[in-house]
Amino acid sequence: MMNINFKNVFGIPLIIFIVSWLLFLTWSCQNNQKLRILTRNTSNTQSIFKTGPGIHSSWLRQIHQHEQKIYSQNGEDGILLWIFANIGTVNYPPRFVEFGTENGDECNTRFLREQLGWQGLMMDGNYEIPGINLYKENVTSKNINELLAKYQTPSLLDLLSIDLDFDDYFVWKSILQANRFHARVVIIEYNYAIPPNENRVVDPNQDSRRWTGTMHFGAGILAMAALGRAYNYTLIYADKMGVNLFFIQTSILIDQNILHKVRSVEQIHVPKPIVYWNHPQERDETRRWIWNDTVWK
Repeated sequence: MMNINFKNVFGIPLIIFIVSWLLFLTWSCQNNQKLRILTRNTSNTQSIFKTGPGIHSSWLRQIHQHEQKIYSQNGEDGILLWIFANIGTVNYPPRFVEFGTENGDECNTRFLREQLGWQGLMMDGNYEIPGINLYKENVTSKNINELLAKYQTPSLLDLLSIDLDFDDYFVWKSILQANRFHARVVIIEYNYAIPPNENRVVDPNQDSRRWTGTMHFGAGILAMAALGRAYNYTLIYADKMGVNLFFIQTSILIDQNILHKVRSVEQIHVPKPIVYWNHPQERDETRRWIWNDTVWK
């Protein structure tokens, strides 16, 4: 009698628990596999978690959970995988451009290129490795569009990654103004130390100096957001390290009916990165900032 009660009390719940756990593992593995496959399936621009109306309603709010470093400097790899898992790609194979890659070992597109079959162009001022399509070029706001044309860049990219340590804002602005090359997703370095209510960027034409290791570099989050907004891009995220901003074409967010779910610039801003960047203040008071280059509208 005791044996029968023991089986009834513990055996059936244990079986239910095991079955439920196995079902959960199967579901988890399937979704992880879909995350990898979707970036290859360029005809699919839908979410991997398709469950009916409003399928895109929560992925933006979950983006902070997906920072993961594989080959990127910080958690950019995971963020990019999450974004493209939810918006898909349009080229076959998916296409990217990244400059400021150094030798390509640690950059934002290596995982996409090596593991998911993406193709694209990399440029850096010090390295050239044609075997991985990395070319030595001094990228500036004046020559960027000619460089993109030189390497036969398609007019519509899936991803553009900009990391120049100084005048990133003006190089992106040059691409936007030329209206020759477009990217569905843009990741760009910024200066987290500039408060989110100050619309300012460095003056790249003041002198020949670029970044000297101080806090005088780049553009603040408001300046970047204003520039993107003026050309159909919406800021959706800033990584926890306070290094990069992530933009998506506004039309994509409208199509998914989630534009209203994007947080404000103040909410996205990272006032205190999880690792403090100990760059000293600029002592040369003659180095200027440009205010309100692109007005927030």
